[in-house]
Amino acid sequence: MSQFASNRRDILRAGGATLFLAFAGGKLRAADAAGRPLPEGDAYAPWTLWNDPSIRNTPLALVAAGVIAANPHDTQPWLFAVGDDTIEIYADASRNLGAMDACLRELHLGLGCAIENMLTAAGANGYAAQLETAPGSLIDLTERNQPVLAARLRLKRIAAAAPDPRAAAIPLRHTNRYAYDPARAPTAEWRDFARALGADGEVKVLLFDAGSPQRRLFDAAVVEATEAIIADKPMIADSDRWFRDSAREIDVHRDGPTLDAAGLSTFTLIFAHLFSVSAETSHKAWLDQTRDVQLPTAPVAGLIAVRDRYDRPGAIAAGRAWQRLHLDATLRGMALQPLNQPIEMIDRERQTGAGATWARRIAGLTGDDWQATFSFRAGFSSTTASPSPRRRLRDVVRS
Repeated sequence: MSQFASNRRDILRAGGATLFLAFAGGKLRAADAAGRPLPEGDAYAPWTLWNDPSIRNTPLALVAAGVIAANPHDTQPWLFAVGDDTIEIYADASRNLGAMDACLRELHLGLGCAIENMLTAAGANGYAAQLETAPGSLIDLTERNQPVLAARLRLKRIAAAAPDPRAAAIPLRHTNRYAYDPARAPTAEWRDFARALGADGEVKVLLFDAGSPQRRLFDAAVVEATEAIIADKPMIADSDRWFRDSAREIDVHRDGPTLDAAGLSTFTLIFAHLFSVSAETSHKAWLDQTRDVQLPTAPVAGLIAVRDRYDRPGAIAAGRAWQRLHLDATLRGMALQPLNQPIEMIDRERQTGAGATWARRIAGLTGDDWQATFSFRAGFSSTTASPSPRRRLRDVVRS
């Protein structure tokens, strides 16, 4: 979840251009007011299906909300078994990120995000929902080919319920990789909401303001972890294989990071749709954008920590916290982006037996009683983020 659908194929930033039609894939594509080509095609239809009258007030409406949740690299690593009063959520381990997510930790964070969307949509669809999570450690979860039950929602029909106000943000929440306004910090109300997410003791949200000593340590860790990932051939290869850089690939796969959601400038995005670049160029651009744009323009960065980052219920709880935090931020007009490179390096060191240098380094930001499992930046952006492609319900609902 280096960026929960990360911009691994960003090409070098370039100057803006005001264009209203962009030529890509052999046809003219509609563009937004800033001239950026807009995502198009059926792969983006799930963003409106979640509240469609054809499935409203049925369990499928909750699943439709779940499939547009945040998740690592837009891998959408979930499957659902739907009954009249139960929805089972499975980890689709075949959609794992390999060396980028050696213990399926980020995969379970994504499941937590989907579950939070489902719980948020339940009341508006006439359900009370009770969550049950599968116990156990991610370290013991070795299955990579078969779906593994991760959680279950028990549904009870209710006469009426006031909808969760965050439900309105479900189709509007997108990862924003553009520059933020460094002079416009998140409000005290959002900070209070973030900290309150840890009231139950399952998770803890730590915030670091620009210029603080802890923030400097955070920024350095993100940059150096990005460099380490690029230098690690298996890691960067497992990241790159999910990237979809053409309309045809998006239509076929309906997943993965795309150019449209990568935070590119207008000119660069149009150029990137027309020409291919080398992997080395795209990796350098990812590092440049992380170091020179995303970190220095963010007024706030943060960590979500748990007691044990390899506890399955804990990973799901952390994913739920991230989704809830992002939904609330969306209602406030804020922009958020995961920057999970340091945590990915913790997992990679564990996988390779290279030690615990990264774990000790990040523990300096959380303290010994908590373990970071998610890192992010927050602020306000003048540029609206684009949606990512999503699979159809028939692709993710088990018969």
